[in-house]
Amino acid sequence: MKKALIKRAAAVLASAALLPSAVTAYADTPVLMGDINGDGKVNISDAVLLGAYIHGRTQFTPEQFAQADINNDDSADSLDLAAMKFIVIANLGRMPGGTWIASDDAAARYFYFNGGEGTEDGDCFTFDYGDTSEEARVSWLNSKAFNIIWSDGRLETMRYYGDKPINYDDLLTGQWTGSGTVNRVYDIKGVNGSYLDTDTNRSTSFMYEKNGNDLYFRSGAEDDATHAVINPVDSFHIDLTWDDGTSERLTKHDIKQINGITYVNGILIANKTYDLPSTYNPGGILPEAQAAFNEMKAAAARDGLNLWICSGFRSYNYQRDLYNSYVNRDGKAKADTYSARPGHSEHQTGLAMDINMAGDAFNNTREAKWLAEHCDEYGFILRYPQGKQDITGYKYESWHVRYLGKPLAAEVTDSGLTLEEFLCIDSVYKY
Repeated sequence: MKKALIKRAAAVLASAALLPSAVTAYADTPVLMGDINGDGKVNISDAVLLGAYIHGRTQFTPEQFAQADINNDDSADSLDLAAMKFIVIANLGRMPGGTWIASDDAAARYFYFNGGEGTEDGDCFTFDYGDTSEEARVSWLNSKAFNIIWSDGRLETMRYYGDKPINYDDLLTGQWTGSGTVNRVYDIKGVNGSYLDTDTNRSTSFMYEKNGNDLYFRSGAEDDATHAVINPVDSFHIDLTWDDGTSERLTKHDIKQINGITYVNGILIANKTYDLPSTYNPGGILPEAQAAFNEMKAAAARDGLNLWICSGFRSYNYQRDLYNSYVNRDGKAKADTYSARPGHSEHQTGLAMDINMAGDAFNNTREAKWLAEHCDEYGFILRYPQGKQDITGYKYESWHVRYLGKPLAAEVTDSGLTLEEFLCIDSVYKY
C-alpha cells in the first residue's frame, strides 16, 4: 500500500491565528469527525454504519452519534451521509498544495506543500523532513480544509491560505510598542504572540491571521475573533483600528546588540541611553555618508550656497578629551546639554557631521535654512531639532545632521518626529 510522500518546504511556528475550530472536542485520544467506528479513519465503513442508522437497522452510542452528526444540526441523517461521501471521496488520492495554516487550541503555524507522490492509501501521509519523517492520518473536511492526526496523537486543522509560500516580511513578526487609546507591548513570532497590557501589567497570548489589511486575533481556545484593520504608516509604524473604535499605533521595536553596538530596527544608535564601545572606530566618515554629503553639497552650490563639514568623525578618545574640556569650562550639567560623553557621540558612528560651524551663529543663516528644508532629500535628518531637547537630550543644533539613507530620512522628516520618537526609544544617561 503506497503512502503519500509530502515534501514540506516550510512549517514555521507562529502566533495567534483566529481560525474557527473545525475539530471535534477530544480528551486523551483525538478523533476525526465522521469516524463512527473509531478506527481513526473516515471511509466507506463509516458510511455503511451511517446508512444503517438512517434506515433504522442499528443504534448509535452517544459517542457514535456525535461523530455521525457531521454538520452539527443535532441529527444524523442523509445530509450527514452526503457530507461523509465528500470526505471519503476527497480522501482518495487528494494531495494538498500551496500554503496552509494548521491550528489547534493553543497555537498556529504555516505549512507549505510543494508537491508529492500519488497515493493509494489516501488517509495516511508521510512528511519528509530530510533526515527524519513523520506519519500522519488525514481526513478532508472540504476542498480547503482537512484534519490531521500526528503520530503522537496531536490533532490539528489545516485551512487553505494561498498558492504561494508565506511572505514573512508581510507578517508582524517582532516586538512592537503600542500607543493610543490602548497601550500594549507586543511580541509576535509569525502568527503566534503575546501582548503585555502596560496599564494592568497583564500578559495575554494570542494567535492571529492576516488577510490583506484585516487582522483577526484569538486568545486561548475561544472561537470568537477580535478584528482590527491595519494601516501601514511607514517602515516602522502601523495603525490598528479595532471594531470597538479604539486604536493603536504600533512601533517596531527590534533592539539588538552586536559586538557592543546597539541597532534599533537595524539602525546604528548612539545617544545618551545607548553607547558605543571605546574600540569602535570606522576610521572616518563612512563612504555612503560622505557620498551623500558630496551630492548635497553640489545641490546647495547650484542654489548659490556653500556647505562643508567642520566636524565629522570623532574617535572615542577625541570625544573624551573634548567633553572633559567642556566640563572643566562650564560644569558637567551644562556640558551634558550640548556635548556627548565619550561613547555616546553620534560622531563616533561615522554617520554624523556638523555643517559649516558648530554654534548658534549658524542658526539663522541661509545655509541652515536650506539644510533643514533639503537634507532629507540626500539621506540626512536634522538630528537635534528645536523644542525637542527633553527627547533628544541635546539643545537645538541646526548644524548637526545624521545619515540614514534617503527612504528612511524622508520618513523620519515627514513624521515630524525625532529619531528617538520615531524608534520609540529614549535618550537619558543612566549613570
